[in-house]
Amino acid sequence: MSFTDRFNQLAVILSHELGVQIKHIALNTRLREDLKIDGDDVDVLFCKIAEQFGVDWQGFAFCCYFHEEPHLFFLLFESYYRKRHGALKTITISHLLSVIECGVWFEPSQSGIYI
Repeated sequence: MSFTDRFNQLAVILSHELGVQIKHIALNTRLREDLKIDGDDVDVLFCKIAEQFGVDWQGFAFCCYFHEEPHLFFLLFESYYRKRHGALKTITISHLLSVIECGVWFEPSQSGIYI
């Protein structure tokens, strides 16, 4: 499958799951920051990606990239947790396409380039 085919299929999934117009999806689009995806929506999206492309998400640390669904514990301890573990990391469409190509999750810093 070509890079363009992967991008187009991923854009369709994102559009369908998030209600985002495909024209607003680019390689530098960030999942949490630009597409406003967080919590349980990430799990649904990543399951669709695994289903469509066969990606193995083992080793993906959700709490390093996304917020949990809001609940009392989250509201009380989020700021403490962030101070201790640092700010949330970013996932771009470009990195997501690299993960799809590899078939397994890897940290953006492990890719050898900033994406």
